[in-house]
Amino acid sequence: MSANGGNSDDPIGTRDRRRTTRSHAAILAATTALLTEVGYSHLTIEGIAARARVGKATVYRWWPSKGALAIDAISRDLTVPAATVTGDVRQDLLAAIRRTIHILASSPVGAVIPALTADLVHDPALAQQFREEILRPRRSVVIDVLHHAVDRGELPANLDVELLMDIYVGAVFYRVVVSGEPVTDTLAEQLVGLILDGRQPVKPPRDEGPRAADDS
Repeated sequence: MSANGGNSDDPIGTRDRRRTTRSHAAILAATTALLTEVGYSHLTIEGIAARARVGKATVYRWWPSKGALAIDAISRDLTVPAATVTGDVRQDLLAAIRRTIHILASSPVGAVIPALTADLVHDPALAQQFREEILRPRRSVVIDVLHHAVDRGELPANLDVELLMDIYVGAVFYRVVVSGEPVTDTLAEQLVGLILDGRQPVKPPRDEGPRAADDS
């Protein structure tokens, strides 16, 4: 018996915790589903609560905004790839760029991020959450690969790794969100040539379609 005469096993408390866990999972699942169905711009806390069969207050208990909830849901569904170091910086960088193309051009997350970034500009806390939960874990994998290349002498010791990554991610993001230019496997190869060799990109044959690179 507990000090107040209740059952020390606390079955009511256990049920409450289970209900809380189920509600939390249901909210995340509802958010993921609605992001796919209606997109971020049309996502609402009311819609999430209705889909998860909880009250709005339950949603706000854990997340202060739909942006915070969307980032949490995305980060759980977007796998952080294992760092694969082949010993060939060209192939490792090509694989990293192909992953970026896949995420931004072909995956459900890629359709969410452009709309979400508008909120990041006006909400520093949300922007920080995006960096910590989505951006940094995935960038760190590529950073490790590039540092291995530096250690092998394939890249200069004073390489600005962060800027190198910004160059190719920025190029892919700009094409997907702004210019609408093709995002293809040829683009990945062009970016590798530009970054590693300083080779000026040449336009691919006109018959190449806008096939997004496969995730690799």
